[in-house]
Amino acid sequence: PGVMRARQRVRTAAGEGETTSGGYSPTLARSIALARVPAAAVPGAPAEVEVRGRWLRAALVRPPFVRHGKALIPID
Repeated sequence: PGVMRARQRVRTAAGEGETTSGGYSPTLARSIALARVPAAAVPGAPAEVEVRGRWLRAALVRPPFVRHGKALIPID
């Protein structure tokens, strides 16, 4: 759908934040990003990221995204 980049808006149940960096992960076959979100935001909770004027669904997880070749994020 869209590649994550710096300074994109992020919406969570705990409030808004923004991405600090992002790009495409060939290992995960999807876009990933680091973001500053409110401290009350819960890992695993749904979120949305604004990409080119559209709000796309995302998931909040703690880095790393991959460890020992295993994805640590939900892949649907």
